[in-house]
Amino acid sequence: MRYLIGKGFIGSNLSKKLDVIHIPHDNIKSTRLKAFDYFYFCSSYGNMATHDDEDQMYKANVEDLMTVLKKIRGMKFKSFVFLSTSSVMLKTQTTYSRFKRVAEEILLAYMERHDVPICIIRPFTIYGPNEQPEHLIPTILRSCFKGEQMNFVSEPVHDYLFIDDLTNGIISLSEHRTRGIFQLGTGHASSNQEVLLLIEEISGKKANINKVNSLRAYDNTDWVSNNYKARGYGWLPKYTLRQGLEKVVEDYIKNPKKYENSLI
Repeated sequence: MRYLIGKGFIGSNLSKKLDVIHIPHDNIKSTRLKAFDYFYFCSSYGNMATHDDEDQMYKANVEDLMTVLKKIRGMKFKSFVFLSTSSVMLKTQTTYSRFKRVAEEILLAYMERHDVPICIIRPFTIYGPNEQPEHLIPTILRSCFKGEQMNFVSEPVHDYLFIDDLTNGIISLSEHRTRGIFQLGTGHASSNQEVLLLIEEISGKKANINKVNSLRAYDNTDWVSNNYKARGYGWLPKYTLRQGLEKVVEDYIKNPKKYENSLI
């Protein structure tokens, strides 16, 4: 049996590959958990600019986690996977990344005390078909295909990981019953400018951009994963940035409306 909390971009894609029982956040306290093999905690409220409710941020990332850990105390299982964020490693922290870091520490202490397999995953910048419309890639796509003007910062870099590579990594690490913290990314940094040029080349269209200075305090030019631990368990990303963006552009052309309405 496999449980899943969180059906946003990552959780919904993971559920396409696994037979899972989804537990809505509103039902966590009332749900009676049965014996299970795998638990995937993919809650992510707070990872977008529009997520500004700090009480909800705490509930989704810390309080709900504590509720689950109390419910499974004494149970034996193959893997408990927690989706954290690579932002916990940045010099400039957000409220969201701090809550994720608190959750990590709780899980590490729980793992040591109860001797259970807990896998904490720090994914880098995840992208793919149907990602949140507010993110950079969907915004560039709308600018290219609809002419929407967008504010654009060219210098910041990200380690872009295609969603299929992430979900494969989650499954692989859980099935290997790994313990501890794992970074999942390609190990290669790409700037916003590189992403823009690739999308323009693939789509054959030009974006309508307004160049501005950095929009976020934590934007930087050195944000890349060290995924050697995950590689030790046989996981490797399969998609280059170009290959992944080709998939996204193809999906946008087929389903442009998906890139205008938020998933959560």
